[in-house]
Amino acid sequence: MKEGKGSFLAVLWWLLICFCLGILLILLAPKEARPSEQENRMLSGAPELNSQTFFDGTFFSGVEDYLSDGFFERDQVIDCTDSILSLFDLRTEEQKLIEKEAETNRLLADDAGGGTSAASTETVDNTAEKQVSASTATPIVTPVVTPTTPPTQTPAPTPTSTPTPTSTPTSTPTSTPTPTPTPTVAPTATPESTPAVQNTPVPTATATATPTLTPTAAPTPTATPIPTPYATMTPMPTATPKVIVPLGQDDEAYLYLIRSAEKRDENYTYPAEKIISFANSLNHLKTLLPEDGEVHYLQVPVAAVGIRLCIRNSQFIGWESTLEDALQSQVVNNVYIHNVPAILNDHLVSKETDLYYFSDHHWSPKGAWYALEAIMQARGLPVVGYDEYQYQRKLMNDNGSGTDDWIEAMYPLAPVRSVVLKNLTDEYESLLIDYRAKDYSAFLDGTKTPWRRFDTGYGTDRKALVICDSFGNAFVPYLLPYYDEVHMTDLRSSYYNEQEAGGTFSELVKYHQIDDIYVVLSTSNGINSPNSQEVFPELIAR
Repeated sequence: MKEGKGSFLAVLWWLLICFCLGILLILLAPKEARPSEQENRMLSGAPELNSQTFFDGTFFSGVEDYLSDGFFERDQVIDCTDSILSLFDLRTEEQKLIEKEAETNRLLADDAGGGTSAASTETVDNTAEKQVSASTATPIVTPVVTPTTPPTQTPAPTPTSTPTPTSTPTSTPTSTPTPTPTPTVAPTATPESTPAVQNTPVPTATATATPTLTPTAAPTPTATPIPTPYATMTPMPTATPKVIVPLGQDDEAYLYLIRSAEKRDENYTYPAEKIISFANSLNHLKTLLPEDGEVHYLQVPVAAVGIRLCIRNSQFIGWESTLEDALQSQVVNNVYIHNVPAILNDHLVSKETDLYYFSDHHWSPKGAWYALEAIMQARGLPVVGYDEYQYQRKLMNDNGSGTDDWIEAMYPLAPVRSVVLKNLTDEYESLLIDYRAKDYSAFLDGTKTPWRRFDTGYGTDRKALVICDSFGNAFVPYLLPYYDEVHMTDLRSSYYNEQEAGGTFSELVKYHQIDDIYVVLSTSNGINSPNSQEVFPELIAR
């Protein structure tokens, strides 16, 4: 009898402990829906309980989604679970690589929200493909610098070990060539090593500044004296108004993976109607800027396409996009379209595997830097080299197959103040780089809404706005040396809230006195997507 009573009490206490833990997890879990950078989706918030949701069952299904997405320390628990499961994985490394390649094809099909996938049904050869994948996969980069702790020494405003561009920093170019719609300038060679840096910059600035209500008064950076600017922005003169000839109704543009001169795979198809519609949105952005303001657009293929070209280059000899030329023909003066596939093509064909991640759908900082290099070269500006920064390298994913992913988190050349803006003037300090993160959220500490500002103090007398999805997070850090302020917002559905921002998009652009706008979107949110065709034009027109 006593033995049965002891068992009953043990079970009762176990149930009480589980019940209390469950209540505690629910209390600690976030109640609002929020974006997940790790999974590239919105995590479910707490469901609303009312008579309608109770009787139609949506409340109960919402509770299930909420408990799945909202439990305490969710990302850490998932990482721990994945690590434990990997210990019991009996697949060979060759099998893992083949399955990863199949997953790449599936992601390409799933990414059809940004285009039409025609290659998603391709069959993987179980003999030849294994040999090709295993032989061509190489480690991305051997880590060069791995600081064990974040640097604590504050650098001099102008790093003494950072080589300056060939042009005199404060001088303006002797001419202002018009940017080429499709960049044809070959990017500089891939850096082989990270230079020694005597003064290691701190990961983020720790200074504070008082919010200002005056549009013309920019926050005062904490770095004194003001660092020497790396590039003095010389506005391009507005040319004679461009005559736009609309595309034909049946015209289409494509993103191809090229097998041979005769055979190409159409990965994305862009109809004329959507090209014209998005061109109208870019033209509207130009009307919000001063006369010398510029709009730059980049559509970046997701990793599923880039990796496919890189690791299977025995089948593919390159890729080509005709979208950028078609889009350039439909935009007004001072709106420039940059062809990212053309910029990255030679690097991917030469097996430069660290431009994309194998275990993530994003591009890497090096891929983003190549794109920025092409833009600045087209503008006739000196380029801050990729290897002029110091990096902390951290293993993101080690799958043992030679396709490991590394997080390469840069340190800014001088202290940068990063803030999230709400209600127009409310400022909250935010990280520029999260050096503890082991995934893509390291860059800008993930997506922050509704508006961000980065104060650089470079004295260029210009301000930029980057409109982007999460692909902009790796791009923005390399844009900082060219502007006094770089602003950032995400105009995807559920990301931009006018009430939280303190104004409409147009009002904020004018309030912050933006000079140039960069639109950086992946193919998932590119020209064919509802975000670009419906949400984006509606928000910018307000």
